[in-house]
Amino acid sequence: MPSPRPKRNASRRVALASVLSLLLAASAVADEEPPACSGRDLTRGLDDAAARAARADELTDAQGLLWRVSRDGLAPSYLFGTIHSTDDEAVAIARRASELAAKAQVVATELGAPMDLAEKSALGAKLFASAIDREDDTFAPALAGAEGAMVEAYLAGRGVPKELAHHLRLWFLALSAAEPPCEAARAQAGLPEVDDVIARAGVDAKVPVVGLESVDEQMSVLAAAPPPLAAALLETSARLPSLDGDSYATMLRLYAESRPAEMIAVVDALPELRPDERAAEHSFDQMLLVGRNETMASRAAPLLAKGGAFIAVGALHLPGKDGLIARFRAMGYGVDKVW
Repeated sequence: MPSPRPKRNASRRVALASVLSLLLAASAVADEEPPACSGRDLTRGLDDAAARAARADELTDAQGLLWRVSRDGLAPSYLFGTIHSTDDEAVAIARRASELAAKAQVVATELGAPMDLAEKSALGAKLFASAIDREDDTFAPALAGAEGAMVEAYLAGRGVPKELAHHLRLWFLALSAAEPPCEAARAQAGLPEVDDVIARAGVDAKVPVVGLESVDEQMSVLAAAPPPLAAALLETSARLPSLDGDSYATMLRLYAESRPAEMIAVVDALPELRPDERAAEHSFDQMLLVGRNETMASRAAPLLAKGGAFIAVGALHLPGKDGLIARFRAMGYGVDKVW
């Protein structure tokens, strides 16, 4: 059953960024609202037709953010794809969807009810503590030589000194590197995030708000990333330092156009990425998505069976043959795009 709480490239962020938001909130709150993020649109001039064809199974039902889930005799439920971001346009989309959340019988998000900055800071500290290895060099043997030095320099430029980096687990460093500094600053300033807008709408309307996952479960998924895979992601971030910001800007545009899953094909088609780097990105995204989709679907099932549920999770959990849309249809529900 859902439990009440007492996503480098943009797809990685959408796949599992609820926990990342806790990490960001653990930092000091900024005095002024930071500016919006900016970056290069990676789709401009990009031919991703072959990548779309290759990822066809993952791109079914890829256009749309809000879906109606229906069955005869039940009040309709809704499935909404979020992006773990404070971007103004993304938040405006969430406020539009939140009108339905406020009218629901129950609201389900990844982690449940909204957390204030103190709660996020406490959980962010817990996440950081789980990533510390005081005894061993976490770079060995996955990161060494020139590649290790390149990652050290990259992390130092992001405020993580060499002495600390070598005692932080690689999955933590890879996820931290996925977040552009501009979004980190906005999160630290306490700006509302899409997921929190939905959860807050439920709370304000006195609708029960439950979580489909726990923080510990999300952390376990991260910690399961093999060090060689996390090292490969870090090497890519260090080799192409502008790619994170550009990927984030591209994902925000695709989200605003209700087609965020297309970022999967964009990453595959980027000429800057080597084949092994594309494979690492895809492996990490699949690790973060598929198993969690099964968990989310099973915990959403009793909510859907009662009707009137509003379910909001990262947008990349919705499409594809293993996504929530397909899983809800397999349960016997009609799932139709609203917008």
